[in-house]
Parts: sequence; structure tokens; C-alpha cells
Amino acid sequence: MTHLYQALLGPDWAKLAAVTQELHSPDPAVLFEGRVEIIRGRNPLADLVAALLGLPKSGRDLPALVRVSRLDGDELLERWYDGRHFATRQARSAGRLTERIGPFTLAFDLRLEAGALVFDQAGVTLWSLSLPHILWPRIRARERADGQAHLFDVALSLPLVGLIVRYRGRLEQASD
Repeated sequence: MTHLYQALLGPDWAKLAAVTQELHSPDPAVLFEGRVEIIRGRNPLADLVAALLGLPKSGRDLPALVRVSRLDGDELLERWYDGRHFATRQARSAGRLTERIGPFTLAFDLRLEAGALVFDQAGVTLWSLSLPHILWPRIRARERADGQAHLFDVALSLPLVGLIVRYRGRLEQASD
């Protein structure tokens, strides 16, 4: 069976670290645990947007649990940061990774850069309406490995508002 990220990356899939391949190969699900740092933007509007989207609150060295489940060729990415649940659904559309967050659907081109998986933002829809680039929420996301650990760094910001949330952490596959 070809998994979502494997299909999107093609031959580059084989260049990913084993731990990152494991995270993106749910059959039917994988569970990772570790620690995360969450930084919320200081703008009151950023805090409101983060709360409306159900994004986690700020904190350092918080417990993290991540479960990736296969759903009809898509992936359900569930995160529990400091016990707070946040989920998105990832799919493939027109050769791109799409991720649904609240009313937004974000599109990404995936590529490898110096061993890291980089998510290049390629489009945004709001309630199925394509947004002009100037209105896009800005996403910066990278994943890489450090030995048996999966490292991630994701930042979300909005034009005129600034940083909404940044979360970065270290995960290892949970023992059965």
C-alpha cells in the first residue's frame, strides 16, 4: 500500500529518515509521544484567532502525543499538546498535500532540503473559496529527524496580525 506522503514525495520518500517515514505510514494508525514548545502571538487578535481555531495555548516543555490514522487514503493528524486536542485532516489534491484547519484548506508542495521535509505553501481556500495570495495565512513547516526522534517546527501567522501560533517539538514512536 502506498501512503499519502509516499505518493506525494515519489522517489524522495526513500530519502526520508526512517522515523519520519514511520510517522507518515499509518497502518491503520501510529502513535508518537514527546515534548513540545508552543508560542502564541502577543496580539490580542492573534489570541482570538488561535482560540477560534482551537489551537493550543503557550507553554514550554509540554507533553505531546500525536496519532496519525489512515482514513480512505487521507490521514487524520491528531495532536494532544498538554492534554489539549487539535486535529486536522490531510489529503492529496492535484498532486499537493492539503490540510483542513477549521474553515481553511491549505495546499502544500512537499520537498526535501538537507534531509528535512519542507512544506511549501501553494494555496489557501476559505470555505471552498480560493483566497488571493495577499490574504493567505502564512504557514512555515519543516520536519526532520534526530536519530530515532522526529522533530517538527510549524508557525502560523496572518497578514496585519502577525504570529498566531508556533509549535516545535520532539517525538518518538510510542512503545506498545
